Amino acid sequence: MDQGKKVWAPDLKEGFQLGEICDFGTDTLSVQPLDGGKVIEASYDAVYPAEEEGAPTQHDNCALMYLNEATLLENLRKRFLKDEIYTYTANILLAINPYHTLDVYGPEKVAAYQGKSLGVLPPHVYAIADKSYRDMRNLGLSQGIVVSGESGAGKTETTKYLLRYLTDSYGGGGAVEDLESRILAANPFLESFGNAKTTRNNNSSRFGKFVELHFNRNALVVGAYIEHYLLEKSRVITQSDKERNYHVFYRMCKGSPDTMRQALNLDPDVTKYEFLKHGVCGDIQFLDDVKDFAVMEKSMNDCGLDPKEKSNVFRVSAAVLHIGNLEFEEDASTSNAVVSASCQDTLSGLAKMLGLEKDDVTSALCFTEITIAGETSKKGKTVQLAQYGQRALAKAVYSKLFDWIVGRINECFVFPADKSENYIGVLDIAGFEYFQVNSFEQFCINY
Repeated sequence: MDQGKKVWAPDLKEGFQLGEICDFGTDTLSVQPLDGGKVIEASYDAVYPAEEEGAPTQHDNCALMYLNEATLLENLRKRFLKDEIYTYTANILLAINPYHTLDVYGPEKVAAYQGKSLGVLPPHVYAIADKSYRDMRNLGLSQGIVVSGESGAGKTETTKYLLRYLTDSYGGGGAVEDLESRILAANPFLESFGNAKTTRNNNSSRFGKFVELHFNRNALVVGAYIEHYLLEKSRVITQSDKERNYHVFYRMCKGSPDTMRQALNLDPDVTKYEFLKHGVCGDIQFLDDVKDFAVMEKSMNDCGLDPKEKSNVFRVSAAVLHIGNLEFEEDASTSNAVVSASCQDTLSGLAKMLGLEKDDVTSALCFTEITIAGETSKKGKTVQLAQYGQRALAKAVYSKLFDWIVGRINECFVFPADKSENYIGVLDIAGFEYFQVNSFEQFCINY
């Protein structure tokens, strides 16, 4: 690198600043930013050569004259400003969430990318989907697509577009007439119970999923299977003041019919629930809990849930909220925990929703069973231990409900095992996040 040459120098705020080399030191370079700011002193390996002035943006970062971290980011930035949100780096597609709707996913785009090799058309998620399909068909091997990124990057939406492209383009092999529409229609149901508002995303997936799209020997879609992992159970009992619990709770409280709210003893005022009141309780931009309840219920119908199954899902969901509203106090004579007198009605309603006797629920919350030499006895819990058990119960019930929901959704795509020749797996992996207070599940995801 010569004096006067344009380079990218490190910058704490912007990442990199474009400037010219103005001096050489033993271990550092001096770079004068083009905007006339203070001279930057940086080590040689922290300064990168810049592209020629006026050089065009590239569909593939590998086509840059100088491929380094700074030029790659600059290429992405310039393309993003032109609403070109997709860029290749060889066979890897980089996508930047525009946070607004782009008209680049219509039927004409689907048709355009069918059978086209990477690089023939501008970068697009459809091109990745079609490449995976052609490799599966031509090589006779199952394929995998990893959708990764930080929270709010657009992983879940990208997964939807991948599945929509593959089912629209190569569907029709299953015995179920509306198989393809069922696969796509399941999303609102799944997202209602697995997604929540976070500080970075109003519809953040709080679980990971691996979606297998199965194809027959004619390379047509015959069915699908969803595997899930690492549901953020801690969110059920606590959230930060800028986040929310899972969508379903707010949709049931605010959007369900009056008859359902009365039957489940739900109140539209979510501040009345211990598991909701510590997070965001007001309106959220782009989220309409009343409208979204109707969308969720339609998705449940599209997945084939009968009225009894739907009723059971809502009943158990409401029970989780009521578990959080139980309060404990110390019995004066035994110093053991008992459910407060003011919560007896809540306890009765909770027991009914769970299909249990009131005394059995009380016993499970306030006592520990100990078995010694084949004999079982009960030991009273302290108030603190009862509260721990209360929260553990809420998390366990919700987790089991979510397991059932995923299993029930999979019944919509069921297919004979001998009909599946290969599959394309799409891994929508949970987003990396780091906060002052992190959940156990988030540490697992980050790891």
